[in-house]
Amino acid sequence: MIDRHLIEQIVEEVVKNLFGAKSAPNSKSKHNILAVGDLGKVDPNILEVLEENWNVLPYDFSEEAELHNVMRVIFLDASQDLFVKGALGICDTPESELLSACIMDYVPVTLIPKTKLYKILNGEKKTNGEYSLSLMEYKEKLLKFGVEINSLEDFSAPKPISADQPLSKKLITQRDVQECKMNEILADKQTIITPLARDTARELGKSIIVMDTKGAENTWKWER
Repeated sequence: MIDRHLIEQIVEEVVKNLFGAKSAPNSKSKHNILAVGDLGKVDPNILEVLEENWNVLPYDFSEEAELHNVMRVIFLDASQDLFVKGALGICDTPESELLSACIMDYVPVTLIPKTKLYKILNGEKKTNGEYSLSLMEYKEKLLKFGVEINSLEDFSAPKPISADQPLSKKLITQRDVQECKMNEILADKQTIITPLARDTARELGKSIIVMDTKGAENTWKWER
């Protein structure tokens, strides 16, 4: 009987031997992020942190978005209108059309809701119970579509595993999947993904998205 854990350990050791000697400290490469919204309204300190981790590309709908050139799209100050339309698959505005395109093409996307909406979604602001429940249902739909909903402060803050890993890793193992706090795991096209890692992702309801230098290429996705 094949011991998959043993195989994973062997693969991990081989990869370490192959790339360990060649690894040398170098500057952290930054990936492109398409920022939809007014960057001028963003707190300068937060923007500085964001630009330390991303090559921020402003976007104002004056030209067609080149999604194949970006690693992620972020909607700043996202309105409730965009939030609901994204959940329902309605695309009758430039913003909702772009959001729909990101979801359909597996381009990682983050919504930064307006402050009031974000507080409602986080249970920080009391409102009509039934109305709030309806908004939470839309939120769950978006999360199932792979959309991240976050505050700009939290998004900009360095993440232990999703910012540098797994894009900088040569191998994704079962442990990487288990320790990842996000439901969406990005992997470079050259990254080796062990079968046990894929099985674990499926069991935990996580997605492993394989990216190339042009953006989203393929995805393994399992619903909870």
